[in-house]
Amino acid sequence: MESIAEYFQKKEYYHVFQPICRLPGNECMGFEALLRDRTGSSPDLLFQAAMKNKELAALDQYSFLYAVSAFFPSSVAQKNELLFVNIFPSTIVAESFPFFIEEMVRRFSPVIGRIVLEINESVKEGEIWNEPVFMERIAFLRQKGFLIALDDVGEGTMTFRKILDISPEFIKLDRYFSHELFESERKQKVVRLLVEYCRDEAQLILEGIEQLADAACAVALGVTYGQGYALGKPKRLNNSG
Repeated sequence: MESIAEYFQKKEYYHVFQPICRLPGNECMGFEALLRDRTGSSPDLLFQAAMKNKELAALDQYSFLYAVSAFFPSSVAQKNELLFVNIFPSTIVAESFPFFIEEMVRRFSPVIGRIVLEINESVKEGEIWNEPVFMERIAFLRQKGFLIALDDVGEGTMTFRKILDISPEFIKLDRYFSHELFESERKQKVVRLLVEYCRDEAQLILEGIEQLADAACAVALGVTYGQGYALGKPKRLNNSG
């Protein structure tokens, strides 16, 4: 069986990049790197298989490395956009992680301040957030110059306590809240609440905006940034092969 490293070297895995846009106006402020498999398998299946084989940290780290390597030599990176890269809490607390980060800083020091680590949360990993080493690693990442985003807020077991403890630079509100937002007063109340909290604390990004009506509603509610098919689809970069 081939290793995760060999799959990346053979380009069995690749990244697409989806824009994150300022609202209103749709000016691009950054891109999220999304891992894909050339076989067309769901990314969720890929990560589940890595988790089952105890290779999640390896998959996460190689995905991180290859996303950064693909993005920053590209033409889109000349405009100072940020790069958002997904990572699991279990990868952050892995023994190999500090050594990996030190190597990333050595190789990409000029652009480290433009890399946002987008922390994923699964129900199985919920307890990791309570481990002292997790917060120590978050402090370590900030000391090295990385920015932090919390992903899928409002889904899973994410709580306001975790938001307060980590104090991320970006909060990404789960796509559940953008779906038919313009028709749901209850969703609008939640979005308005997060907008008010983020006013002086973080930048709010509403994920999964697929209808222009929902984008317009998000603007009316004061959402700063959005992501979704209505604003831009994921795509390959010219230099990514």
